[in-house]
Amino acid sequence: MMRISLLVLALILPMAWSTSLPAQAASKYKACSLLTAAELEAVVRAKVTSSDDTDVPVTEGPYKGETVSVCTWIIGSAYAQLIIIRGPRTPEQRAAGMAMLREADETLKKQGWTIEDVNIGGTACATYRPPANVSAPTGAGCAMESKGFAFSLTIVGSSVTPRQVKPLADKAAARLR
Repeated sequence: MMRISLLVLALILPMAWSTSLPAQAASKYKACSLLTAAELEAVVRAKVTSSDDTDVPVTEGPYKGETVSVCTWIIGSAYAQLIIIRGPRTPEQRAAGMAMLREADETLKKQGWTIEDVNIGGTACATYRPPANVSAPTGAGCAMESKGFAFSLTIVGSSVTPRQVKPLADKAAARLR
């Protein structure tokens, strides 16, 4: 099971990738097809105004050559991100991924973020709260492995809890192909 630190990926890595790596034209895993606007709107209680399916090629490290698919939905003043990558196949991939995720969590904690981890039905979920002196929204989400994929679903800028995100993550997992 991947630690909830995958949520940090939803908050940090897509922004870095979008500015430093080229995106491919079509989405490999079609992340946006795994949840409907109606499903997201029911949880966030706001209208989905746009969505963007993007693929990011991994150009270095143990996942070199893999593709990360990211769907970002804008939902009122909040957004949701679903991030999908092929699950780790070697101990080296798992160890490298876990080390990067632990480091990301530690970086946030050193900056004063509060990370409240919770395990819901075997799924790693968390709430991320910024320190009072940082102008950043709260995020909640869940991360898991299913059908040979590792993925996270995070909702940022809403009062949604991990217990509300988990059923959406389960729906996305059921639709993975």
